[in-house]
Amino acid sequence: MCGIAGIIGDLSGCGITRTMIDMMKHRGPDADGYFCNNGIEMGFCRLSINDLSKSANQPFQDKERNIAVCVNGEIYNFAELKKGLLARQYLFQSYSDSEVVLHGYLEYGIDFIRQLNGMFAIAVWDGRTKELFLVRDRLGIKPLYYAAIRQSVFFASEIKAIMQSRKLEFSLDYQSFSEYMAFENMFSNRTMNEHVRIVEPGEVVRITAAGVKLHRYHYWEPDFAPDEAIQGSAIYRRYIEILESSVRRHLISDVPIGFYLSSGIDSSSVVHTSKQITGNRLKTYTGCFSGVAFYDESIEAAKVAEEFECSNRRIEIRPQDFINHIEDVLWHMDEPRVGMGSFSQYMVARTASEEVKVILTGHGGDEFFAGYPVFKAIFGKHDLFGLISHTTPREMMFVLYFNFYKWFRKEAGYFLPNIFSIKQIQNLMVPEFHSELKGSADIFKELKTLKEKSESPYEQLVLTYLTLYLPSLFIVEDKISMAFSLESRTPLCDNEMLDFALSIPLEHKLKGFELKHIPKTAMRGRLPGTLYALPKRGFPTPFRFWFKKELKHYIRDYILDNRQYISMFQMDKVENMIDRFQHSRLNIPLDEISAHQIWILFNLIVFFRNQKKYYQRL
Repeated sequence: MCGIAGIIGDLSGCGITRTMIDMMKHRGPDADGYFCNNGIEMGFCRLSINDLSKSANQPFQDKERNIAVCVNGEIYNFAELKKGLLARQYLFQSYSDSEVVLHGYLEYGIDFIRQLNGMFAIAVWDGRTKELFLVRDRLGIKPLYYAAIRQSVFFASEIKAIMQSRKLEFSLDYQSFSEYMAFENMFSNRTMNEHVRIVEPGEVVRITAAGVKLHRYHYWEPDFAPDEAIQGSAIYRRYIEILESSVRRHLISDVPIGFYLSSGIDSSSVVHTSKQITGNRLKTYTGCFSGVAFYDESIEAAKVAEEFECSNRRIEIRPQDFINHIEDVLWHMDEPRVGMGSFSQYMVARTASEEVKVILTGHGGDEFFAGYPVFKAIFGKHDLFGLISHTTPREMMFVLYFNFYKWFRKEAGYFLPNIFSIKQIQNLMVPEFHSELKGSADIFKELKTLKEKSESPYEQLVLTYLTLYLPSLFIVEDKISMAFSLESRTPLCDNEMLDFALSIPLEHKLKGFELKHIPKTAMRGRLPGTLYALPKRGFPTPFRFWFKKELKHYIRDYILDNRQYISMFQMDKVENMIDRFQHSRLNIPLDEISAHQIWILFNLIVFFRNQKKYYQRL
């Protein structure tokens, strides 16, 4: 894990890369390194995980200094790849997993990335052809940004590093802004700054030094071809086999490892499997919110830890923590992203980093194996009786939302929660700004494109999760963990597990209308039986309660006192929106949407303030 940065093209004022790396030292405090050649400058700050020696410092270079490579992340199948390269007489200077990228490129060219199983953002400079390649892993677990500025292209692991260039100005991207307002997310390769782009998951961006030209293509696309050879109980055995091999790969480390643990199937499965492999007393970490029972998983998590003879550190997260830390959280985030989980993740990562340098999570299980009620919304259309008889009232609320609400609100027809409707956006915005927004952005652009290339609603849903939703969650996970020099790993998102999940039809994943049927059935007898009776929670944060009570005055005053940063909004209507929510005596599920709306406004204020920009000067 690390931070990478650089510039290709006009190197006048050479040395900006060091400034960019200094801005990201939280990503890699252990070492830094630089490569500068004709037309290219690359920098690297290292978080030492595998091979702690200086030999593993980057950038890696060939003997002629024609090729230079920076790798942020982990290559989990490096041992097999290295064995093949050694047989071809390549000499390795280290035991780092990342060095295989240098020799693999020398042997196979950029197509070598198709062989990689891992989480990574890679920059490869080829001095022979004067080309730079920027690459991200299949799911976009590690971020990589770039910006074409005059006769140069800057690239870095974080936007704040690229913004160190005096040549780069902030200009609001209306498409991203509208998507964030509607879906609390941004799609495709866009960011809030129209000059900054992100390398998409499974994408290669090739940049030629001559004329600084960019060419983009995807080296990986999801393949839904079913595996007819795996049927019946073989599915569950295969799941266990892949889980064990994936976790084993993700446990490779020369530094201490810890585990996030909730009361869910996925994180508990990762902990159980790791315990079986290592036999060690594992360190687990659980965030909790006292006072609201649904949001507190710590009691059940502690029981899981005790069952597996692990230590469990309980991190209580309080409203005052929000006041003390939220601005730091959003600074590390660079820009607003999906969901409200960044704050709670920040608090848990902060504590975990005191004891470990690597953390394993349970991310991906719900998206891969139908863990959300929206999957029932699709599957149940063919068997309404089975759907009704096997669906809890809370699940049915989501089923009804995704099946029927789209007839009243177009925004609800794309398998994503809608935060602000088109009508609400129009009502809240200053007319002048809304006119600019409407003329420059199509909220549904990317969602319509994805729907058109999908062969079924199920395929559309899976693609929505794999290409739009999960990558944003991974950006949050990366920025928050790296704020504390903590490497976060996701064994359930291993290539082998992803390929397996894509090959399984929905009817197997929802057998008996049971959400996440395959992992639950496969792990039955291995996990405590009490976990199977618990509701799905997903580590939510109780902002819907805090924004009405403990944080009522703070959140209201913060938004209204900083109105100059969001002057594209009609603040009298914003104030009325906040007051309606805070003065309501009822606690209803729709309060969650209202809390997200307030969260979005708060995020935008901090974001624009960090850019030192007001709307009038955007």
